[in-house]
Amino acid sequence: FPAVIKHVYKDDIKNILDIGGNTGKWAIASASHAPDIHVTIMDLPGQLNVARQKIAELGLSNRVDFLPVNILDETIKFPKGFDVIWMSQFLDCFSETEIVSILKRCYEALDENGQVIILEPYWDRQKFEVAAFCLQQTSLYFTALANGNSQMYSAEIFIKCIKKAGFDIVEEKDHIGLSQTLLKCKKRK
Repeated sequence: FPAVIKHVYKDDIKNILDIGGNTGKWAIASASHAPDIHVTIMDLPGQLNVARQKIAELGLSNRVDFLPVNILDETIKFPKGFDVIWMSQFLDCFSETEIVSILKRCYEALDENGQVIILEPYWDRQKFEVAAFCLQQTSLYFTALANGNSQMYSAEIFIKCIKKAGFDIVEEKDHIGLSQTLLKCKKRK
């Protein structure tokens, strides 16, 4: 997160929804980055309990909120009022149809100035062939053992999902850290 945080908060972002925030690492990095950043983590209750405990231990509870939600429940509308909806290595846990569904609900939650910012390792954006191969082989794990419908995606497929949900990509930054690509998306006009 240290390599990407400056790219996310360069546009005076103050209020961020972290979908799939897991154990709160991004929320902690964000709250530690600047004193006026507020994060809401939206995830399953079990994950939020782990995050809540760690954030309380660090004295950041007044800057992080928690929203327990099953993201795959399409009847759940995402909350409004955020500058950014952030997802880091989250959407690759789902099928293309589920990705589009999640992104469409992001679209509905954002105003015309809001952004979706996605951080993912795309196998077709790797510097080294062996890194692309490793990511592709991780897909076998997801398909065969984990949930049966997700994979490590190519940027090409992922960008099609983003566009299908009504977003345009306004900024792309490859090779963050070892393997990550940052995509900033805004509503298509």
